[in-house]
Amino acid sequence: MTAQATGLIIAAGSSVRMGGTDKIFTPIYGRPIISYSIQAMEDCVDIESIILVLSSGNLEKGRLLLESTDWSKVTSIVEGGKRRQDSVRIGLSQVGDSQWTIIHDGARPCITPTILRNSIIHASINGSAVAAVPVKDTIKIVDKFLTVSKTPDRKNLWAVQTPQVFETKSLRYAHEKITANVTDDASMMEALGEKVSLFESEYSNIKVTTEEDIKLIKILMNN
Repeated sequence: MTAQATGLIIAAGSSVRMGGTDKIFTPIYGRPIISYSIQAMEDCVDIESIILVLSSGNLEKGRLLLESTDWSKVTSIVEGGKRRQDSVRIGLSQVGDSQWTIIHDGARPCITPTILRNSIIHASINGSAVAAVPVKDTIKIVDKFLTVSKTPDRKNLWAVQTPQVFETKSLRYAHEKITANVTDDASMMEALGEKVSLFESEYSNIKVTTEEDIKLIKILMNN
């Protein structure tokens, strides 16, 4: 693929479910979690530049990490906002004229250059690309009393991950128009009636949310 693509790594969360532990710079096998996402983007031939969006307390850590490595694609480190979508909007201001923006959660260290490349190829064909995997479990919809009201057909259910790839100009427009809280950029594009196309990712591409997730990721990396 010849079109320009910029990687936007979002890592400005508060790690509330980690009990206050800073998950982004928690080491796994001697390397901070965020370094795995950076390295994957560095190794993906289709990504020309990388922007890191960090919390205010991690900006200096991010700069020190960058100084200690030979990454050449990281062009800027910026402070994120209160909400995830605020952090993406701030990151977008640094993207420049790249046709595609690849948004990835810095807390997903099992991302690979192959998944990233597949996302860009899929976006170039379908106009967008959202990493996802088919749901394995039966899902129940319940009310506030945990009484089951419906069991949706599992064959139509996919668990969404990152990376999520959209045309930069469309993504900027979405962030200008949608100010209500959303969980990801795909939801924002859906709200505008834009086509959101999934591609099959890997089950190993999990997000670190709790300390148990770190144990699982260590097992996945060993394998």
